[in-house]
Amino acid sequence: MIRSRQKGMTFLGVLVLILVAGTWVYAGIKLAPIYLEYMKVASTLEKVRDEYNSNPETSEFMIRKAFERHFNIEMVNVITEHDILIKRDGGMFRVTAAYEETTPFAFNVSFLVSFDKTVEIQAR
Repeated sequence: MIRSRQKGMTFLGVLVLILVAGTWVYAGIKLAPIYLEYMKVASTLEKVRDEYNSNPETSEFMIRKAFERHFNIEMVNVITEHDILIKRDGGMFRVTAAYEETTPFAFNVSFLVSFDKTVEIQAR
């Protein structure tokens, strides 16, 4: 008598695997735009830092106007130049963009994502 062993997954196992994988893909689809927007904000902070680094005439007003201009160009809508915290500490400006964003996931479940990016601009 020859014994045969079955190999593979059952139909129920495949359904559970698809459900778990689908949930992760759906979460990624919901979170991707939020992270792409954050990448624009972080990129803008670094561009302004590179633009005004070691400029002796740099002022808070100039930095804020640069953020306004770059946010308009990059079409950043999640924060404005007024939400950016600019602190002068001796010969440098510490520029911080900290914000939270919420996106719905399913039913009454949502994702809350916190972002915090700080750059330092040397003002001599």
